Amino acid sequence: MPQPISFDECFQTFPKLDPPSDLESFWKEGFQELKKVPIKASYKTVLKGSFIWESLNDVSFQSIGNYTIHGKLAIPRKRGDRPVVVFFHDYLAPEEEIQKGYSDLGVAQLHIRLRGHGEEMIQAPIDPNTGNKLPNWSPNYFATGLEAKEDFYMRKLYLDVIRTIEFLRLSDGIDGDQIILHGKSIGSAMSVFGAAFTDRIKGLILETPSFCYIDKDQLSLKANPWVREMAPSLEKRATKKIDYKKELAYFDSVNFAKKIKIPALFTCGMEDVISHPKAIFALFNHMNCDKRMQIYPTEGNDAGKEKQPLVNIEFVKEIFQL
Repeated sequence: MPQPISFDECFQTFPKLDPPSDLESFWKEGFQELKKVPIKASYKTVLKGSFIWESLNDVSFQSIGNYTIHGKLAIPRKRGDRPVVVFFHDYLAPEEEIQKGYSDLGVAQLHIRLRGHGEEMIQAPIDPNTGNKLPNWSPNYFATGLEAKEDFYMRKLYLDVIRTIEFLRLSDGIDGDQIILHGKSIGSAMSVFGAAFTDRIKGLILETPSFCYIDKDQLSLKANPWVREMAPSLEKRATKKIDYKKELAYFDSVNFAKKIKIPALFTCGMEDVISHPKAIFALFNHMNCDKRMQIYPTEGNDAGKEKQPLVNIEFVKEIFQL
């Protein structure tokens, strides 16, 4: 953290919201565009040691731009359709592994790989002097697109969430009305969006949320790859043609906070240099719902890495009444 931040300062962060006047119509157009794309769902069974009590599938389906989304779907072999937790990982991070704790509860898991990640990720160039990958390199997915909002990477990620929920409704063994969205940083913003624009979500787990309250404090954290990627555009003077910071308001998850009416579990590391604590509290404070936050005073973006999974499981049990 460039400047030490106090809990009191974070707790009092309640920025005035000024969403674009056409925010709803902008996203309605996106949903209409998504409807024109066939889902083309695919399932491929993966054989593993737990095959007797749990089915594991490599899954894929089409989303906006006819892009194929990939993931892993684990469904416990128990009677009836199972509630499900959907995981969205952070930008440039790998997708999480299947978690045995949820399987033991009889809860299905869908782990989504963000578009442009995994095998599709552009590889970092090699430094000819050291033979190592260039430090602080990233693929610049956030560097372009705000000139025409329809091409912005975050728009595609958000619409991928809506398509993920539609995919679950078509999946055998899944209760499409019993869904918890679990996101990490960028994945948390995706989760908030999903809950804001669908009524099938029963709870949110938001670990160190990012892409919320994109103000000077968040934009000062150059350790964050999407902040670095967007910096050249955001540092340009606004012109009559485009004001990049105003365009970001269509994607800032704090502008969806008032729509959230379901229980939400947050985590926050007070020494986080990826997701600014004030940004996390801004999102938290603007939600009018059953909300709670696990605060880790001396931890960063991996806040609660050992303790938090147990808290998450208790939250899932509470929401699904297990």
